[in-house]
Amino acid sequence: MRIAICDDEKNAQCEISSLIKQYSPNKNINMSVDIYDSGEKLLSSQPDYDIIIMDYKMAEIDGIEVSRQLRKNNNDCTIIFISAYPSVAPDAFEVNTFRFITKPIDSEKLFKALDDYFTKIESNNLLVLKNNDGLWKIKMSDIIYAEAHRKHTVIRTADKTFEVCMQLKEIEAQLPKSKFIRSHKSYVVGFNHILNHTNEEILFDNNEKADIGKHYAADFKAAFSDYIIRCNKGLER
Repeated sequence: MRIAICDDEKNAQCEISSLIKQYSPNKNINMSVDIYDSGEKLLSSQPDYDIIIMDYKMAEIDGIEVSRQLRKNNNDCTIIFISAYPSVAPDAFEVNTFRFITKPIDSEKLFKALDDYFTKIESNNLLVLKNNDGLWKIKMSDIIYAEAHRKHTVIRTADKTFEVCMQLKEIEAQLPKSKFIRSHKSYVVGFNHILNHTNEEILFDNNEKADIGKHYAADFKAAFSDYIIRCNKGLER
């Protein structure tokens, strides 16, 4: 997980970075932290951050204007505002701020904001998987299929392929049964990417195919038919 701290005060940079280092082991997630002492440097940076911890009052450009420019560039990262000026909170929330924390920083409030962030992404139709760098957040609606490869699982989306050190059954347990089903011992498939199927094979909207196993065929056909009925009734989006 990548986190940016944007604050022109050295003490604040060190304090926030130290708090994140305290929090990270409790979640067993690797959190890499980059520090920027101005909004201009943050805006000119290339990495995609999961969270930006943003100060309001900085020398050249304030944190709210930095946030506005981030949003204009379609950057949907989570912004946690910190400021010694509570009066700017309403303006901060106009740029889709996730939390506003006043200085001096209360560690419990920062940790609570991070906890709430993880709760949000886990409940926001995202498949959240740990990897060596931190987290992958995969929109469930983007998942075409998951395929078992020995002790690993390959997750295929329209534009990316993810390989995780998890068994297929572990991935399957995290996917909603109304939208995904096991079609074969090696495949879990997403209903909304299926173009057609025969008795033995599924064709997806990216022109890839998956097998239908004999022991799974009846359950697959029944579940997919039920999905189509729900779609026709406008119950699926």
